[in-house]
Order: sequence, then structure tokens, then C-alpha cells
Amino acid sequence: MTFGERLRYLREEKELRQKDVAERMKISTRMIGYYESDKHFPSDAQMVIALAKFFDVSLDYLFGISNVKNSNTMNEFENLFAELSEENKKSAIDYLNYLKDMQ
Repeated sequence: MTFGERLRYLREEKELRQKDVAERMKISTRMIGYYESDKHFPSDAQMVIALAKFFDVSLDYLFGISNVKNSNTMNEFENLFAELSEENKKSAIDYLNYLKDMQ
């Protein structure tokens, strides 16, 4: 998914109009449309950070690098996993692979 596609998906998921996001970001509705259509990319890193915060997602998710919306989920998983014994880590990985294969 491109940055624009991800941005549109997040906006629609929250049932917002482009105008709603534009007002919150203090930019034009047209610019949000450009972002969503991948005609423009925010030239200001602060805008990208503001969009990620507004939609409560990680930058990796917004850029399409990860499908994990919020890094808190991964941090929680990593912390729990780190506390497991080596044997239980293997069991956890086996179980996650089983769940993945069930899809």
C-alpha cells in the first residue's frame, strides 16, 4: 500500500472527510487529496508525524513498511516474548506459525 492509499484508508476508517483532516492539519483539502492520490508527499517531516499522531499509527505503518498500526502493540509483544524461557519462545513461535497457517 502506498502512503496515499494508507492515508485514505485511515481517513475512511475513522469516517472522516478530507476536509476534516485538512482542518485538523491546518492545510488545504486539496493538499490532502494530493497526498491520498500520491501526487504530492508532505515535504515537512512534522506533517508526517502529525498525521501519524492524528491517526494513532506508527510511521512504519503510515509508510507501508509494517502492517502493525501502533508500535505499542509490537513493544508489548516484544516485552512479553523477552520474558519467556528459550523453550517457551520456541513454543510461541510454533503457535504463531500455526495461527498464520490457519488463515
